[in-house]
Amino acid sequence: MDWNFQLHLCLFYVCHSLMAFNIDPVTWKNFTSNENTGFGYKVIQKGESLLVSDPLIQHSHTQRGKIYDCSVTRGNCVPLAITVPDEAVNMSLGLSMSLDPQSSSAVVCGPTIPKNCDVTTYNGMCFKISSKNVVSKSVPSTLRECPTSQIDIAFLMDGSGSVHNVDFNKMKVFVIEMIKSFIDHDTQFAIAQFSTNCEIHHKFQVKNAKEWEDAVTRIRQQRGWTNTATAIKKLVKELFVSEGGARPSASKILVVITDGKSTEQFLNEAVQQAQEKNITQYAIGVGNAFNNVKAAKELAIIASLPTNKHVFKVTDFDALESIREQLKENIIAIEGTQTTGDSSRMEFAQDGFSAALTSNTDIIMTAVGAFQWKGGYQLYTKNDQLNVFQAGSEHDSYLGYSLAIATAFGKKYAVMGAPRHKHTGQVTVSRIDNNPRNLKELDPPKPQIGSYFGAEVCVVDLNRDSRTVLLLVSAPTYIEPDREGKVFVYTFNHRLVGITGQRGRFGSSLASPADLNGDGYMDVLIGAPLEEDGQGSIYIFNGGAYQINPTYSQRIAGSSVRTGLRFFGISLSQSSLDQSKDSLPDIAVGAMGAVLLLRSRPIIHLETKVTYNPSKIPTGETERSLKNTMKVCFTMSLTANINYTIILDAKRQKYRAYFSPKNRFVNDVMNISLNKPTCKSHPFLIDAFSEDALNPLSNQLTFTFDGLPSAKLQNIRPILLPGIKTTTDHNLDFEINCGSDDICVDDLRMDFNFSGSTNIEVGIMQEINVTVFVENRGENSYNTLFTLSYPFGLSYRRIISKQGRVECVSLDSEQKGSFGETTCHISKPILKGNSQAVFHITYSISKENTFDQNVKFTARINSGNDQHSQTSELFREKSIGVKYGIYIALIRHEDSTLHINFTAQKFDSDKPVKQILKVENDFRELSFKVFIRVPVMLGDKSIWANKNIQIPGCVKQRDERPVVTDFVEVIRKERVVNCSVAVCAEFSCDDTLSKNERKFYNITGNVSSGWIEQTGLRAAVFQLVSSASLDYDKSKYVFFSSDSQQTAWSVKIDTQVEVYEEVNLTKEIAGGVIGGLLLLALITVALYKAGFFKSHYKELLENAEQSPEDGPTTK
Repeated sequence: MDWNFQLHLCLFYVCHSLMAFNIDPVTWKNFTSNENTGFGYKVIQKGESLLVSDPLIQHSHTQRGKIYDCSVTRGNCVPLAITVPDEAVNMSLGLSMSLDPQSSSAVVCGPTIPKNCDVTTYNGMCFKISSKNVVSKSVPSTLRECPTSQIDIAFLMDGSGSVHNVDFNKMKVFVIEMIKSFIDHDTQFAIAQFSTNCEIHHKFQVKNAKEWEDAVTRIRQQRGWTNTATAIKKLVKELFVSEGGARPSASKILVVITDGKSTEQFLNEAVQQAQEKNITQYAIGVGNAFNNVKAAKELAIIASLPTNKHVFKVTDFDALESIREQLKENIIAIEGTQTTGDSSRMEFAQDGFSAALTSNTDIIMTAVGAFQWKGGYQLYTKNDQLNVFQAGSEHDSYLGYSLAIATAFGKKYAVMGAPRHKHTGQVTVSRIDNNPRNLKELDPPKPQIGSYFGAEVCVVDLNRDSRTVLLLVSAPTYIEPDREGKVFVYTFNHRLVGITGQRGRFGSSLASPADLNGDGYMDVLIGAPLEEDGQGSIYIFNGGAYQINPTYSQRIAGSSVRTGLRFFGISLSQSSLDQSKDSLPDIAVGAMGAVLLLRSRPIIHLETKVTYNPSKIPTGETERSLKNTMKVCFTMSLTANINYTIILDAKRQKYRAYFSPKNRFVNDVMNISLNKPTCKSHPFLIDAFSEDALNPLSNQLTFTFDGLPSAKLQNIRPILLPGIKTTTDHNLDFEINCGSDDICVDDLRMDFNFSGSTNIEVGIMQEINVTVFVENRGENSYNTLFTLSYPFGLSYRRIISKQGRVECVSLDSEQKGSFGETTCHISKPILKGNSQAVFHITYSISKENTFDQNVKFTARINSGNDQHSQTSELFREKSIGVKYGIYIALIRHEDSTLHINFTAQKFDSDKPVKQILKVENDFRELSFKVFIRVPVMLGDKSIWANKNIQIPGCVKQRDERPVVTDFVEVIRKERVVNCSVAVCAEFSCDDTLSKNERKFYNITGNVSSGWIEQTGLRAAVFQLVSSASLDYDKSKYVFFSSDSQQTAWSVKIDTQVEVYEEVNLTKEIAGGVIGGLLLLALITVALYKAGFFKSHYKELLENAEQSPEDGPTTK
């Protein structure tokens, strides 16, 4: 059976740190290096020491990397003696290191060994370190040989009769020049000619340039048919085999040069045979014959794919030279590619980038750079025997970047990360046996480019039964708005994340070293070395029966462990041993230049027990305080001091019990012995009140734990198990008297109504009252409790009791879909038999809220009695409809035309009229219809000059006939032209208005005067009236109006139309003129007679002539 992983997604975000649990953040032991290198890059707990790697330390010109054996007892580190072969130059020893927990053997590798070949290759070696630190020889024992780029090229020349002798010689020159181009490479050549038959002139062999030139020059043309297919078949069977000189590891190239279409029909079969032997074929067509579609298609059949790189066409043999360089480049491009399509194979493999022991002898080594960075792994068994390399499937994936060995169903599996697979990462699970194969490829649940999904993998055996249960996969650069790094857990539905606000590369290291909290399940450590600006931290997640708790139990910051630490958590020991000899596991954590050993603190299991004497409070009538004794006992697995506080009747402000008058508190201390109950008694007094005969005393016990240092545990202090409550309530009940059978059976009846309301009218009603009736027809009912659930949007206001004693509290709903709850104590503590309670509960209605069309109220009643009568009515559920008040107005706009006039003599004129309707919505959003009726025809005369009158935003429905047929008589009396006397055009306007939004509808056109003539009135003032009304969903809305009629408005939009008779004033004007002239003449005569026209100046002259002696006077 294969091991299958299942992935479910459910993310738990941790918003704040939890309190420290059982790992002591104070460093117990620490080891540092004076060199500013990579000390602590990897760490393993092994026996009584730590193996610590420093892959960056350069201790000679050719040696890089050391492994240190750090003794826990001595407190120092010494380099481990590892004999590194001379060829293992600068191998970065310790870049990978892992432990096999079964054998306690470790494997350490250096994957950066350069080797000078045609190109510098990068190899790696690993060393096995036994449980006694004995180092084996390197695996592999020697580096792999330099890669060779072997090519076997065969030229197949067309010697048919269609090729002229001169052109055949040109073909031979082309072949000679091609051979010279490759003479310096590890290349063999073969020459063959085809016509009717195929002749192999030279099998694959090595000659110098001069020898090949002479050999090709001596070839004579055959002449005959163009049997291309026969020739290709012969070369496949006789030339591209070992007997023909072909080398198994060489790239196989066949260059076919021809001047025309084959005379055979089975070319596809021949080409198929060549492909099966991985022969790359180039087809060179010479001449105009290949302008023919069928001939060109034949070239494409001969050549390998893609044809644009493997087909060449030239016009004549002189042009062969023009393609020589291009052909050479194409062949060189596949040199060493083999059949995999990889430009490199094991040249940059970096063997041992990750490594692990699959048994006491076998080592699995990954090589991330193999096959153009596809990556993969190789299994080395005893005696340095290696198995077939298992390569990845995708270029640039880095398969093997991380490695873990899983065990399930008796088989072992290699779990490998490929963090650059398609730029998002992948994890591959492969079975390790004689028939290795990939069983599962795990892609990121939420792919993110650059997240490095698979950078670290870790397997977890929760219950330590040698069967892997969980797989952890880290994506340390997974970016979220408030954090960096995530660890995905397979086979259960959680992911693990660190605290918010950190870019910490959470998941850079993973380990499942031990059961740290003593619950029997393995726990998980995760490193985040970049948290807190590079100081780093580690997280502890506790395991359970089938899963890991997604909330971390402890976070240890590097700053709390030791000041000045950098990258704390860059590495974690995969094992956790009791190196402090206190029977508890210790954990080793690597930082930059340091390794720190942290101890576990013992976890205390504490049992608390509280008893009373007497066990219940008597309820008989008494005027004296009642005596009672509270006995407090603690039992735990280690010694400790317990400081505790007791609060009597803790949930009541007005308490009923006390240790001394006006004091209900007591503080005390106990020293707890190992696994023995330690107890103390505390007497107190109780005031008994008849109305509290059923409400228990809730006495609260709170304690603090102070673990005492134990010499046995090297003075480390124990810690209390986090799940243990340090504050507990312990009730002391009252006795209940229920007659001879000691059983009180009440018979509760309950009902409620909505106090006459048929609907909740939101926005109109401010409150709704619920009237509740409660009755007990049986024996006494103790602590009778009525509960009413009410919908979201209602807020509890008050309660008014009409009968009985009722006390209520209420909690309104805070989110839609949930219910508020009003809880009422009825005649607390005893609702006696044959008694009733009636009360009103008032709720305010939020005018902004949206309800369902009907809302539900649910009522329940219960009591502390053990039994209820079968006739009890304990449950009621009722619904009430909901309507919404709307406040919308239809208004005649002030810019509407008030008045126009016509003369009675002119009944063919018209004047512009504008009637404007304004619709205002003052409250909630509303969809509605406005119906507008416009008088358009009176009798047989049109009222408007524009007969097809339109209203923007509205649709004309129909013409409405008037109810009055004799309109003349009505108009003469009323002088109103509306839809009762005229034909009206009806318009429907659909619209939606938001709160405080308005809308305008314009009736515009020219009103004619022709219709007035029908009235027979030559002087009158008419009212031309258009009307508008509102329609809406009356099952959902209620129109609010001050008259409480709750009917929507209608509005009239009127314009005065005046008609008057024109007056002829000619006679009056003539008479007026004549009369005026006569009056003017009479006035003139009168003035003349009065001397009005005599000159005053003339009078002065006459007076001067009469007195000449009187001259002017001077001063």
